[in-house]
Amino acid sequence: MEAGGVTDVFDGGAGPASLAASSAFFASSPAAVVLAAPDGISAAAGQAAAAAAGLGIPLLVLDSGTEQRVSDELDRLGAQSVVVYGAPAGDWSASVGERAQVAGPADADGFQSVLNLATSPAAAGPLIAQIAAMERGTTLSVPVPDITAANTEAAAAGEAASDAKTSQADTPSGADRLPEFQADEDRTDAVLLATEDPASAAVVATARAAGAEVKMVETADPRAESDVIRILRSHRAGGIYAAGNAFGGDGNFQAQAGVALNAPELPGGGQTVFPGRRMVALYGHPSGGSLGVLGEQGMAESIQLAKETAEQYQPYSTEPVVPALEIITTVASAGPGADGDYSEETAPEDLIPWIEAAREAGVYVVLDLQPGLSTFLDQAVRYEQLLKYPHVGLALDSEWRLAPGQRHLEQIGSVDAAEVNEVSEWLAGLTRDSVLPQKVFMLHQFNLSMIRNRDQLNVSHSELAVSLHADGHGTPGQKQETWSVMRNGLQPEIWPGWKNFYDEDTPMLTPEQTFTQVDPKPWFISYQ
Repeated sequence: MEAGGVTDVFDGGAGPASLAASSAFFASSPAAVVLAAPDGISAAAGQAAAAAAGLGIPLLVLDSGTEQRVSDELDRLGAQSVVVYGAPAGDWSASVGERAQVAGPADADGFQSVLNLATSPAAAGPLIAQIAAMERGTTLSVPVPDITAANTEAAAAGEAASDAKTSQADTPSGADRLPEFQADEDRTDAVLLATEDPASAAVVATARAAGAEVKMVETADPRAESDVIRILRSHRAGGIYAAGNAFGGDGNFQAQAGVALNAPELPGGGQTVFPGRRMVALYGHPSGGSLGVLGEQGMAESIQLAKETAEQYQPYSTEPVVPALEIITTVASAGPGADGDYSEETAPEDLIPWIEAAREAGVYVVLDLQPGLSTFLDQAVRYEQLLKYPHVGLALDSEWRLAPGQRHLEQIGSVDAAEVNEVSEWLAGLTRDSVLPQKVFMLHQFNLSMIRNRDQLNVSHSELAVSLHADGHGTPGQKQETWSVMRNGLQPEIWPGWKNFYDEDTPMLTPEQTFTQVDPKPWFISYQ
């Protein structure tokens, strides 16, 4: 078997993906299964996939325009015989040539009742999961079609997947019996991630035929789940693959798999922020309580309070609720300061103890910028050292972004989406180049004027989880109105957040009320 130390995606449709998988997993094979599916998913896909996985040979999908590519792949494999399923648009000889040809049966016991793809294409998802669990030479819940002679009984009895296979079959045309062959005894140590995309069935079958581990995932992102990360790390040398267009192509998958292999997990597990967790944060500055609850006590006490506050939310969430600190890193100031930007920048070294103590306690950290006359990007780059910590994200507070001639508290500040996009581009690049888990990228807003051209925000960076934090205070009714206005027209890729004010809210919502009365349930909650 081939594969080893590579990271690739098999995509582009069932036909091209199947050919790429065959090339990756098999240096050669004496036989192959060929499925004709000129109009997409074939009713015979289940039978073909089970045959390939059970016999230990690749499955090639013949769809529109791939006749020559299938022929070339059979030549590369050195395949002398084929098991064919489905009906090609033309003649089989255009793709399989003069090879011994056996028609795969359509009526093996259990196939129509278990797979039933002819009447229910939606069954492809459960089918893929079942094929993913198959060992070569075994049957499990998806039976191998009865296309062999004596060896089928051995397969059904659960012979070891590495045992050589001799296959023979009856056919109405091409050959009386499938010539004897010996399946490759080598087993790949590769792993394949797959969703329930029907176009991936052939790739899954070929991977299982080669002995690869197949992991079915709900989210097409290798960073999303702790168990997926562990599996990938156990197959680091054997090769890491994914099946389907949802993984975003080779470049995207390679970058994300690199994070899964090499970066630490976030508090709460996994390496993507949402939807794998919700966060509850204390907001403020370490200098004291005038800027928020975070500074009303010492560092250790603040971390403990954040953990206790997050625990109060857990009974009302199916996701883990992770404690967080949102630290005002640059503070809007009444005077211009030495640099004239009306923003006091906290020295990075003063925040390192907080960041490292939070890391040890399983607490996430968000650095909040109030830039005055500076730009958000100019301030963000000052804290590059801190943003290289895996558990540290960034927040932009446009209330405190001044235009020339403006002063704080004389008006509500604002920022254009173009400036926000400059920051997200830089932060995504830093995260990618540093091989870090996904980061929180938060935008504070309580008035529509605060983010101009909000519909032009770039939310496409997979390195960032963009959150819009609705900061309004007042009565529950007033806050709900702000929540509704802020969410109107919000891009679906943005995760909504909510703030509770100890003093300004009348009354402040309880954790239960925050998670049961605010709709949709916020992903990030902060306390000021």
